[in-house]
Amino acid sequence: MASSTVWEHKIVVMRPFVVNVADLLFKPAARRSESVSGPTDRLVVTETVVAAGAELKVTAMLSSVSDGVLAEGSAHTTWTSECRRCLNPVIGETTATFQELYSLKPVEGDTYPITHDQVDLELVAREAILLALPLAPLCREECAGLCLTCGADLNESVCSCTLADGDPRWAALEGLRFETQEQPES
Repeated sequence: MASSTVWEHKIVVMRPFVVNVADLLFKPAARRSESVSGPTDRLVVTETVVAAGAELKVTAMLSSVSDGVLAEGSAHTTWTSECRRCLNPVIGETTATFQELYSLKPVEGDTYPITHDQVDLELVAREAILLALPLAPLCREECAGLCLTCGADLNESVCSCTLADGDPRWAALEGLRFETQEQPES
């Protein structure tokens, strides 16, 4: 009779943004500073992307309040996109601030849960970062963009295209003029 051995393997998932707050609960005015970092999931706002696995750094002051634990702090990460004028790649960093309440009896949309005497700062940090990502980034403030006619990058060279005097679709309005009469002052 052969014996079989069953091996159990436990996979430990690191959750770097989960912080124990047992020492703050039920101790009015208790405060503690926390700094945590780790990889985050992919975040996207329009064409601006925080890559999956990008490092997210979170610093927060955790304070005991009557309703739970108040987390005030900031989140920092890097992002990539393309310039809204010339379409060249852009790499940037963003820092976003947050102030959120964690509660033992959370109200959806208002507070975050305290689960097993722990708070998870990742969701708060990710939401703050999403709101801070640029919607239409520039490679540099003085970016000249692309030629509207030939598509040449005007940051690299001047093209030989001539600019039209106007959009022909608006030509019918060229002769339209409004006359104003001056009103006598009372």
